[in-house]
Amino acid sequence: MKTTPRVRRLGSEEGSTLLIALLVLGSLSILATTIVVSAMGDRNLSKYERHSLMALGAAESGIAWAKRQIVTQTADMTDYDADGRPDFTLSDSLSNGGSFSVVAEASDIKGLGITAYQSNGFAIVSEGSYLGAVRRVKAEIVHDSFLKFARFVSINDLTYACGAALTGEVYTGGDLNVPCGCSSGQEAQFLESAYAVNDIPNAGCGIFYRGYVTDAEEIDLENSFDWTDTEDKAQGRAAENDCENKGDAGIYIKIGTSDPLSTGTNEINFSLFDFHNTTMVPGDTVITYNGVAVPHPQHFPNPMKYSEFNGMIVVVGDAFVEGTMDGKSAHPVTVFAKDDLVVMDDIIAGHTGFDEISGNPDGSGDPVNIGLVAEDLVEIDANTRRVLRVDGALFSRTNTWRANGDTGTHGQLPSGPYDLDLDGITGETPFNNDPVPGGGWNEVITASNTGKTWVLNITGPIITKYGGSAGPWSSGTVIANADGPTRRYNYDLDVTEYPPPCYPVPLNLWKEVSWTEIFDVRTDLASHLPN
Repeated sequence: MKTTPRVRRLGSEEGSTLLIALLVLGSLSILATTIVVSAMGDRNLSKYERHSLMALGAAESGIAWAKRQIVTQTADMTDYDADGRPDFTLSDSLSNGGSFSVVAEASDIKGLGITAYQSNGFAIVSEGSYLGAVRRVKAEIVHDSFLKFARFVSINDLTYACGAALTGEVYTGGDLNVPCGCSSGQEAQFLESAYAVNDIPNAGCGIFYRGYVTDAEEIDLENSFDWTDTEDKAQGRAAENDCENKGDAGIYIKIGTSDPLSTGTNEINFSLFDFHNTTMVPGDTVITYNGVAVPHPQHFPNPMKYSEFNGMIVVVGDAFVEGTMDGKSAHPVTVFAKDDLVVMDDIIAGHTGFDEISGNPDGSGDPVNIGLVAEDLVEIDANTRRVLRVDGALFSRTNTWRANGDTGTHGQLPSGPYDLDLDGITGETPFNNDPVPGGGWNEVITASNTGKTWVLNITGPIITKYGGSAGPWSSGTVIANADGPTRRYNYDLDVTEYPPPCYPVPLNLWKEVSWTEIFDVRTDLASHLPN
C-alpha cells in the first residue's frame, strides 16, 4: 500500500509567529522612541526649569534694587496714576542674560521729595525674564522702628559703665565704649544686637548675647518726620490723618491761636484726660480734659469722639508734661514739641482697662505707651523730686536729653514706703535687692536716708542726636553716697508691640513684611499694586 507523505502546514503557525515578532519589534521601537522623546522632553523641561529659576532670580534682583533705591532715597519718584502716592519704575539687564522690570508705590499720600520716604511702606512688584521664561514676585516693606533701640545716638560715641544691662538694641553713630576691668557679673551686658558706625574698641570686655556690628550703616535721624505733615495731621487737614489706621485728627496747641486744652503756658497733665466720657454727649464717647470737652479741630466746637482721636498732641513751642495715663485717662499718645519738651513730674503709663462701676483703673486692657518727641531738647525740669519716673519713649530730633538743676534744686521724698526699683513690691527693707541680692536701696524712706536717695527711672527708649546727661543723678557726690543705682534705664519690651501713635521712623531703615509670587504674567505689572 502506497503511503502518501505528510506535508508540514506552516502557514498559520509561521504567520502567527512572524506577526508576534513584528509586534514585539514594533513595541520595542515605540518604547525606544518614547524613551528618546521622553528624554528629550525631560531635557527640555529641565532646561525650562533652569530658565524659570533664572527668571525668578532676575525678579528678586529687581526687588533688591528697588529696596536699595528706597533705602538710599535715590528713586526717581513720580505719581503716574495721579493718586497722590509716590511711585517709581525700574528696568535693567543682568550680566547673565536676564532682565527685570519693577514698579513700586508708597502706601501713603505724600510729596515726591524726601517726604515720599516717610511713607509707612512701599509695595514692590518685579518681573524677571530669562530666555523666554517669566516670573513675577511682589514684596511689601515697612519702616523698621526706632522703638527697638533701648539707646540710639546718631552722632556721638556711646559709653557704658560696669553693671550696665541693655535689654533693647543699641546704636551709635560713633564708637561704642565698653568698660574693662569690671568685677565678675558686673560686665556691661547687651541682650540684643549692638551697632556702631565706627568701632567697639573693647568689645571683648562686654557680653553681647546677640552679637554686634561695627562699620554699621548710618541711620537717618533728622529726616525721621516732617513738621508740616505733623502739624497738618494734628489739625486733621492732611491728605491722610490717621495714626496706624486710627483716628482722623489730634490735639493742636499754638498759644494765641489754638489752645483746645485751655492750658495756656502750663503743663499738660495726662491725669486730667477722660477718654471715655459717655454722659456729655449721650450716645457718643467723647474726650474731655479737666472736665471740659476737647473740640475736634475740623468740627469746632463739637467735641472730639474717642474714635476720632489719632493720638497726636502737637505743641508749637515748648511742651511741659506730667501725669498718669491709666484706666479712663489712658490712651496711647505722642506729644510733639516744636521746640523743647520738659518733664515736670512723674509720667506714668498704665493700661486702658477700668472698672465699669467705679471707673477706677483695674490693670486690664492694653498697655499704654507715651511718645515724648522734641525738635530740640528733651529735658527734666530742675525742680522735680529726686525720685522720678518717666514712662516715655524719649526722642530729640536735633539735640539730646538732659536733666536740669543740681543737688540743691530737686526735692527730697517724704517719709514712707516706696517702690524705687519698680518691681511691684513696695517698701522692701533694708534692701530692695537691686541690682544684686543683699544690696540696693532701703525702700522705707525716713528722715535719715531721704537726703541721699536719688533714683531716676526711665522705662522707654532714648533716641537722640547727641549723647545725653542725667545731671545730678550722675553726680559723683550723689553716686558716692548712694546705696543703690541712681539711674535705671529699663527698656519696656512692649513698646514695639504697642507703639506710641505716629512715632517718628528711621527714614532709611526698612523691613520686609510680605513676599508672594504672582502667577499671572500677562496682565499689566502695575495692576498688582494694592492702591
